[in-house]
Amino acid sequence: MPDEPILREMARAAIQRRKLPSRRPDRMWSGPGVGAECTLCGEPIGIDQFECEIQFAHERRTSPIRPIDTFRLHLRCLAAWEFERVQIAERRSDR
Repeated sequence: MPDEPILREMARAAIQRRKLPSRRPDRMWSGPGVGAECTLCGEPIGIDQFECEIQFAHERRTSPIRPIDTFRLHLRCLAAWEFERVQIAERRSDR
């Protein structure tokens, strides 16, 4: 897994490319990994690792069913994404 500065750079790029949202998740779960690919670093999240699943509901007012986007991340990748997400929000609020 890449070092923290590289993970943060990857997180910034993922937010800019809209691969990951820049807002707080609507739901979050965590537990042992199941081998799924991490959305941020692309590496599998092994059973000996901690997996974080974040979900984002779409704002759709015309339907009672709200589609959900789900992303799986290593704990360190989640921390890098959260740090960058907050930094971006703070820069936007300073404008």
